[in-house]
Amino acid sequence: MNISNSDKIEFLNLANYMSPENVSCDGELSRTETNRRYSKLQTQWRKLEKKVGCRVEEDEVWDWYKEGDINEMYS
Repeated sequence: MNISNSDKIEFLNLANYMSPENVSCDGELSRTETNRRYSKLQTQWRKLEKKVGCRVEEDEVWDWYKEGDINEMYS
């Protein structure tokens, strides 16, 4: 799978935004608003998967990050 660095960064950003503490603003949002935000992020994820032409798992994205497979321009 050959995914560009910029797309990997976009996946990483989405994965970060989808974490429970971020999507719920550390529990400050209502369940309805949290679900709405998460659904919107999932839609963005699926669109990005279509763009790159393959399914990408969130664990895979974190592996890219841990292994240094995402260019330093993310920092």
